[in-house]
Amino acid sequence: MTARLRRDETGFSLVELLVAMGLFGIVITIVGSVIISALTADRTVREVTTSTTDGQLVVNIIEETVRNSTAVSVETAADGVSTFATARTTAGGTPRCQSWFYDDETGAVFERSSATAVDAPIPGAVSDEWTSVSQGLAPIVDDAGDPIPVFALAGTRGISVSFSVDGGSGTSSLFITTVTGRAPLSNVSPQCF
Repeated sequence: MTARLRRDETGFSLVELLVAMGLFGIVITIVGSVIISALTADRTVREVTTSTTDGQLVVNIIEETVRNSTAVSVETAADGVSTFATARTTAGGTPRCQSWFYDDETGAVFERSSATAVDAPIPGAVSDEWTSVSQGLAPIVDDAGDPIPVFALAGTRGISVSFSVDGGSGTSSLFITTVTGRAPLSNVSPQCF
């Protein structure tokens, strides 16, 4: 004798199986899209945060020194974009020359401190005496398409700092600030410029 299966014990029909697979595919596609979007947003936020932190580091270092300066100087290199800034400062109690150099060839800001005058380095060939502060910087471009110098004199005792930092994914952080020396004017050593 053969046993007959009842209709409810035969399993899924082909149509039911195709519908279930279609719904499962739609759910997986939606969940996958949400996960990919979240990962992309996370990467963008991390890149922007990193670029913002790098830019703030450069600005903070320069602001702290220039506020305690007795004199400042800014020069533009032969390439017309790289800039060299120096402040004579007494921060920390010891007079010194603190210099920064934006190298347009490497997109980096370097710093150097010395008890005597510091010479501007050659763009693209910064020596080991200089310490890299941050990389990935670029001058801001004005409406005419010309780069604005990263460092510029602001009055007789101030330095204007303006640059952008590429945050990846097509985002950039802009930094524009001016800082003025507050230390008493003096013509004491060292002669930095």
